[in-house]
Amino acid sequence: MISASKHNIWQRIAAATAGIVTPANALTIIGGVLVVIGLLQIIDNNYLSGASLLVIGRLLDLADGWAAESTGTKSPLGELMDATVDKLGTVATVIVFFIADVVSGWFLLALLIPHILIAIIATIAFIKKRQIHPSRLGKLSMAAAWLSLIGFAFAKAAGDSNLLNFIVYAILIASVTMGVGALLGYLRHKD
Repeated sequence: MISASKHNIWQRIAAATAGIVTPANALTIIGGVLVVIGLLQIIDNNYLSGASLLVIGRLLDLADGWAAESTGTKSPLGELMDATVDKLGTVATVIVFFIADVVSGWFLLALLIPHILIAIIATIAFIKKRQIHPSRLGKLSMAAAWLSLIGFAFAKAAGDSNLLNFIVYAILIASVTMGVGALLGYLRHKD
């Protein structure tokens, strides 16, 4: 929307790379890589370091939106990349947490289903060149999902603390509820 002569350096780089190379996309990718490394730590029963890496990876995910806004490089591709890394990271975390017996599989499945369906809807919309933006409820649901997942890893590091597990299960239930609400919102979305 800004004329090329008024682009800042980040906008010029983004324009030259079809929106792929941006500070926000770099933060998204680095955050995703840290999540993967954290999951590898959890597989090795290093719950504290794994959970800590998950926290850093997710904080970078929060920073990517700020970076896109502050550099003027927000784009549908960046939104899709952010949402895709979120969803893939969530799926990978759920799989690792199931395998490592960090939390019950039923709770993980309940957490996962709405987010998989939202990712499918967003991908179809992107392919059809329809503008669909993440909803506030969807973002809150994903934040609560990650808070619960990371909480379970910290609970495991603390020797399965009953109080911490109770709090984390309550957050997980809130996440699933918000995820279903967000999914219903996307299903009703019309262009």
